[in-house]
Amino acid sequence: MNVQLTDKIECIFKNTMLLIQEHGFHGTPMSQIAKSSDVAIGTIYHYFPSKEVLILQLYDYCKQQMHSYIFDEMDKSLDYKEQFFLVFKCFCSFYRDHTDKFSFMEQFYSSPFFEIAQSKTSDGPYEENKLIDFLLRGIEVNALKKRDVCILSSAFIGVAVSFSKSVLYGKIKFEEKQLDDLIDIIWNGVKTT
Repeated sequence: MNVQLTDKIECIFKNTMLLIQEHGFHGTPMSQIAKSSDVAIGTIYHYFPSKEVLILQLYDYCKQQMHSYIFDEMDKSLDYKEQFFLVFKCFCSFYRDHTDKFSFMEQFYSSPFFEIAQSKTSDGPYEENKLIDFLLRGIEVNALKKRDVCILSSAFIGVAVSFSKSVLYGKIKFEEKQLDDLIDIIWNGVKTT
């Protein structure tokens, strides 16, 4: 994909996230996205044949960005516990540093679009999910308890998202010590003895 094309699509994605954050999925027509992105309506339909396709591709883009942020620079020489702490910190950091993506993904998970996304893959919410793979590896190397990965994922993601929301909405002030304590609580609940 050439740079100009990538820039144009990223511009469309950025403006779509901002508009959806302000107006919601149904209050954001393709014409408004095109205008805000400074592209012709025909251009937007050239890349995305429908609003549904745009939103689903934007979700995939956000998920890929999050996975890259968390896992691309992972030091594989660290032991699993150190990696667990690092992944948790990166997960929270991503949501604090990328509030547009965080807001979009939160709305997406509560919308009919999430059901559409799940129905398009046989693996459901676990397709190409690096966090699930990471947790499964923890079970395989006997670092994490042998539990349903969905339960482990819920404990991990639920706490990380809740903490990130508390920081973003000003309920608590971010402090590294608090995050370390929180991760330690989760780790002690999911680690093997």
